[in-house]
Amino acid sequence: MIGVRAAPALASAGLALALLTAACVPPDEETATFAADDGTDQTLPSVTRAPDEPDAGVEDTGEADDGTAGDGTGATAGDAPATTSTTAPPAELKGLTTELLASGFDQPILITAAPGTDALFVVEREGIVLVVEDGQVRGEPFLDLTGQLLSSSIEQGLLGLAFHPDYATNGTLFAYWTDPAGDSLLARFAATAPTEVDPDSLEVVLQVDQPAERHNAGMLEFGPDGLLYLALGDGGSGGATSQDTSNLLGSILRLDVGADGSDRGGEPYAIPDGNPFDDETWVYGLRNPWRFSIDHVSETVYIGDVGQDRWEEINVVGLDGAGTNFGWFETEGDQCFRSGCETAGLTDPILQYSHDEGCSITGGRVYRGQAIPELTGHYFYADWCGGLVRSLRLTDQGRVVDQLDWSEELGPLGQVTSFGVDSDGELLVVNWAGELHRIVPVR
Repeated sequence: MIGVRAAPALASAGLALALLTAACVPPDEETATFAADDGTDQTLPSVTRAPDEPDAGVEDTGEADDGTAGDGTGATAGDAPATTSTTAPPAELKGLTTELLASGFDQPILITAAPGTDALFVVEREGIVLVVEDGQVRGEPFLDLTGQLLSSSIEQGLLGLAFHPDYATNGTLFAYWTDPAGDSLLARFAATAPTEVDPDSLEVVLQVDQPAERHNAGMLEFGPDGLLYLALGDGGSGGATSQDTSNLLGSILRLDVGADGSDRGGEPYAIPDGNPFDDETWVYGLRNPWRFSIDHVSETVYIGDVGQDRWEEINVVGLDGAGTNFGWFETEGDQCFRSGCETAGLTDPILQYSHDEGCSITGGRVYRGQAIPELTGHYFYADWCGGLVRSLRLTDQGRVVDQLDWSEELGPLGQVTSFGVDSDGELLVVNWAGELHRIVPVR
């Protein structure tokens, strides 16, 4: 498996840029275990306070701060002689805070943006999509599906929305919700303007039977390959579905919906080459991957999978990782969940934390914006309980480094339901209380 290292947390003020590449410090307490390469159990320490200065005893691995390969001297492959610039470097990063963009939403569960517009789209669980534009929430919904879905359970309703990469020219978008029968439905819509959609353009793409009302997951996102990825939970009926590749539950699906978003040869989608079972399944062995995100730079998928009894986990897989089995319900985290579990061929999470620290992970995003270059490549995530917000960075060698705890600095964000990014790549957060925030630097 990929070994998990603890790294320093962020001091609340006076952050020096060097701390973001500082050495790991000894843990304050042990909170989890993971299997080392030699088969022994090792402890996964909690995220800890950062030291005042980097540990001078750390060996230079030849890896640059942004996770790219260096030459062992601290210089990156792209280093060049200094040139004169009229752009002043940013002031020292002292921390992060949040900027409230809008409030008053009803159970928002997703924030996203669309190609070709600076507008933001807030998805409410009970079936409404609202537009935030020029700092104002438009009164008329972008999409209203309240009469076409079931939302009686907290894990049902309108759960996902994704805009085609060529939305600016083809106007195609996709939504995922719980239909009135309690099953999962993926549909295509056509927009008539950047922030207007024709509700009568609805075309059903895929329906999946659900055995129960829980674990519907629902994240929907396009990859840099132009394919559509959709997360399905195990259906909430015990978990065995996740290891049964004859059904689609407990997996992330991969669909070819066409370069222009149109149907394929009379069908709503095609099975992409390379799907491991000649059906929609791309990876499997997941319990309830509520939120995943695709980092287009590294072509890596980060999956926050909600745990059952003990562990919340972050799983990572490259876009070339079709067929990866993340283990549920044989394992929870990297520990056996089922008595006598079979672990051969399973992929462990890159990081897990116990229910002593949280209860339900909200998978986040890798930061690729411009306002906080010091945190480029950091993956942000949260937990539904207790206001936990953290970040980490995954190196090219698969090591977890630079674990930082932002919970105190970002204040009472409450129950974070989803992360997103705006058209500039800056991080956004929505919470169950109905607030939309942008994460901004303090300098």
